[in-house]
Amino acid sequence: MKLRSTLGLLALSFAPHPANADHPTVAFGSESAGPIGTISTAPLPAGKWAAGFRSEYVNFARFSDQELAGFAENGEADVHSVDSILNASVSLAYGLTDDLTLSLRLPYVKRHNIREGEIDAGTAEAHDHGDAAGLGDLSWLAQYRFFNGERVAASLIGGLKTPTGSTHEKDGNNRLETEFQPGTGSWDWLLGVSSSAGVGGLGFHANLLYNLTTEGARNSEIGDAFFYNLGIVYRLFNSEDPGAQHHDHSHVTWDVMLEVNGEKRQKNEIAGDKERNSGGDVIYLSPGIRVSSSSSWSLFMSLGKPIYDNFNGRQTDNDYRLVGGVGVAF
Repeated sequence: MKLRSTLGLLALSFAPHPANADHPTVAFGSESAGPIGTISTAPLPAGKWAAGFRSEYVNFARFSDQELAGFAENGEADVHSVDSILNASVSLAYGLTDDLTLSLRLPYVKRHNIREGEIDAGTAEAHDHGDAAGLGDLSWLAQYRFFNGERVAASLIGGLKTPTGSTHEKDGNNRLETEFQPGTGSWDWLLGVSSSAGVGGLGFHANLLYNLTTEGARNSEIGDAFFYNLGIVYRLFNSEDPGAQHHDHSHVTWDVMLEVNGEKRQKNEIAGDKERNSGGDVIYLSPGIRVSSSSSWSLFMSLGKPIYDNFNGRQTDNDYRLVGGVGVAF
């Protein structure tokens, strides 16, 4: 049984509220086959299970304490900075039919060194909130393949993010704002499409996905988002190929890929007022590699570098994003 056909889709990853430049970018895709950040079309066969672990680390070009204090002195006390974010998640998927896969994902989110500019007793300063970490919001997703041609396939995607994550992390006795919390406290919807095509050793994958948000904790609503991804995968080596120099009964395959991962996010709202320093656009160029066994497992890694960003107001730039993980089938 080949992993490529058995684990076409494991589970989509929905990272919590990537509303600002210094929030995690949503990383989609499969833990076990195809591209890493782009949603491929192939579903799990009926009755098959898959599980996975995915870790995403995002590093940011932080504001200095002097910069934050200067923003506050000029009347921009809501500007903040986060050094990095770790988003580690576990997922589980089941092939309900040969064309319909159901999945869920639970993340753990940690923001490192949260700081904000503020005025304290008439003096502008950078306030250190420390770190914020905890379980994020559980996501439930479904992917239905409605077209399956000889070389091209297409599917519909729908999902729901539930308010299971923590929204009560504190700095001392003060509760942190919702945008710094592991969870959002909101029920959010996902709707999209994906398409995949294969020519020889090349695979082409693309998807569009819209995230409709609702009001969550503390009258805060993270802005709606539109995600677009494109991935090209090349089968570099397959130990199952008749021409391979070393035959291996585990049929290990090596894939290299190049992806473009884009996100457009609307501004946050707090009690109906839009936050000026939130939302915007970012596009990553993400080369990656995957090694898979046709019997049960897959390992992968991807490095994303922003090639375009246009954030609203004052926000830190994304420096790089590193994604890695493992998937298993049973």
